[in-house]
Formats: sequence, structure tokens, C-alpha cells
Amino acid sequence: MNAKRILVALAASMTALSLLAQDSDDEAEATTDGAAVEEKTEGEAATAKTPEVVKSEPKFTTLPFCMSVEGVAEVLKPGTTEWTAVESGRFYPLGSSFRTMEGGKLVLAFSQDSKAIIEGDASFTTRPQKIGEKVRSIVLGHGTLDIALPEDIKEGSFVVSAPGFTVRDLAGESRYTYETTGDGDKATVRCMTGSLSLEGRHFSVPSMRAANEIVIRTSNDNLVTILYGTSGDYVVRLDQGVRSKTDIDDNGQEVASVSNAVLDWHLSPETKVVITRMLPAIGERMSVHTMAFDASGVRKSECAFCEGRAEVNTGELVPVEAVSSEELAKAASEAEATTESKAEGDGKAEEESSSESTTGSSSDSEE
Repeated sequence: MNAKRILVALAASMTALSLLAQDSDDEAEATTDGAAVEEKTEGEAATAKTPEVVKSEPKFTTLPFCMSVEGVAEVLKPGTTEWTAVESGRFYPLGSSFRTMEGGKLVLAFSQDSKAIIEGDASFTTRPQKIGEKVRSIVLGHGTLDIALPEDIKEGSFVVSAPGFTVRDLAGESRYTYETTGDGDKATVRCMTGSLSLEGRHFSVPSMRAANEIVIRTSNDNLVTILYGTSGDYVVRLDQGVRSKTDIDDNGQEVASVSNAVLDWHLSPETKVVITRMLPAIGERMSVHTMAFDASGVRKSECAFCEGRAEVNTGELVPVEAVSSEELAKAASEAEATTESKAEGDGKAEEESSSESTTGSSSDSEE
């Protein structure tokens, strides 16, 4: 009986201790959580920096597949000569060309969250890739193409190209309108969300953000490129050839070196850049001439050079602004009037000085 009472007492004591320990743990957890929340709040108040987005590897499927199709959409598979209807849910080999007709729409997916969309009269081609290669690439055909990618996708995972330029580092949503003209082609690249970079021969755009847009005109022979700013303000990096310079080393000796020269030009609406090239009679090094114009059409930058030759480089040329003959005549008239008024003033001053001298001489004589 006594043993039974002892066991009951021990059980009660253990229960009380357990409840007490649980209450202590709850209080400690509440205190810890409060401290963590307070510390986080202070940290957020102290630093207003946006957390860096961690880039992730793309999860592309081995082959792209048709996510949805409306109206007339056709595919030309590599190695074939006939266009066939695109089927929803079917996978297609890389290197296939796709097109839609008026009223048609095609969504081609490279993963569940990576898509290429064309609608209406449009086309594009997927570029063949090596086995195991993670990059996916599209070549513009005609019409409008929309690309939708995760905003945290790793740089260089997706590429869109045309004869005169290549778009890299796509993230988020972007739109491309491409058409051929009688003298070449015209492309409009618009970044809707996220970012992208763009590069062509003798120029590049390091970064375009949401609502930035550029129009690129390229001649049939790729010897002329014109860049038009249409929306936003971003930097276009213009190639200005190579230039040589001489430095003094630690021993006091002259050391010659050659480096690439670039000009960062801010492209904004109504501004433009013109790049012209000329093929040499012998060799492969092009002669290049670049000009940048402001919104009013005034030339603000100019440079001419030969690829890879520092001795054939004009450097940055200071543009001479055109002045009309009316403005020149007006300036000359104003200068002449100023000269005449000054001469008249000097003449009056001399007359007054002479009269004062005469008066002084007469006074001396009277005395």
C-alpha cells in the first residue's frame, strides 16, 4: 500500500515537472521568436537594399513540346521538305521551324515555365544543340515572337538571334518583331519584364530593363547598321577600334601597349547611332565609321578606324555643328555694329579730351 502511494506521488511529481518544463520551453521559444522578429525588423530598417536574386539553372526538357495550338500552325522538321500540322502535347526535334497563319497561335514550351509564343502571321526556328548542352536558342523568322522565362534563370541559358544581332542573358518576358525590307531587315526588341543584353558587330547593349525598346536596321550586306532609341534610356557600347599608348615602367623604360577603345552612348527616344563598314580590297579587316546623333539630329560623336590597327584610328572626332548663312550674317552685323559704336565712343572721348586741353591752355594764358 505504501509502495503504491509512493508511485502515485512520484507520478504526480513527474507530471508537474513536465508541465513546468513545457511552460519554460514555451516562454523561451516566445522570447527567442520575439528577439528574432525584432532583429529582423531592425536589420530591414537599417538596410533598404533589395535582396539579390539567386540565379537558378534552367530545367529545360530534352526536346521542346507544343503546350497549346490554335488555328493553323505548322512545323518543318529538320531533314524534311513538307510542312505539317503542329499537334498539341507532342515533342519536336531541335532544328525545327514553326509558323502560324492569320488567326493562329502556337505556344512552344522548353519547360513548364519557359515558352516561345507566336500569333498571327509569324515564324521562328529552334537551333540544333549538342547532346547535353543546356542553352536553348531561337532564330527569328518573321512577325512577332514573345519569350517568357523565369526572372531568376541563369545568364546565358536562352538566346534569340537574327542576322545582325544576338540577344543574350534573357530573364522575364521580352518581345521581338522582325521583318525583311527591300534593303535589309528591321527588328524591334522590347524588354517587358526582367532584363536582357544584346550584341552585334561593333556595338553592344550591356543591359536592357523593363519597358526599354530598341529598333535595329541592318542592310542586306551587313555593312550598315542603324540603331534607333524608341523607349527608355540605356547604354549602347560602341566599338572605336584599338588605340596604342605608352607607359613608363618601374625602371623608367617606355612600354607600348594596345587596348580596345569603346564609347558608352545613352540611347533614348529619337536618338540614333549609324555604323557603316567597308570591305578592304586585300585582307579581312574592315574600315568602320560610327556616328551618334541626339534627338534633334545633331551629330554628337564620330569615330573612324580600321579593325585591329591602332595606327589607323581617328579617335573621337569633335563634330562641327552646321550654322546657317543667315545666322552668320546676323553675327557679322552685330560684330560690325559693336565695332562702330566703340569707335564712336573713342572719338567722342578724344574730342572731350582735346576741348579740356584747349580750355586749360586758355586759362594759363590769361593768368
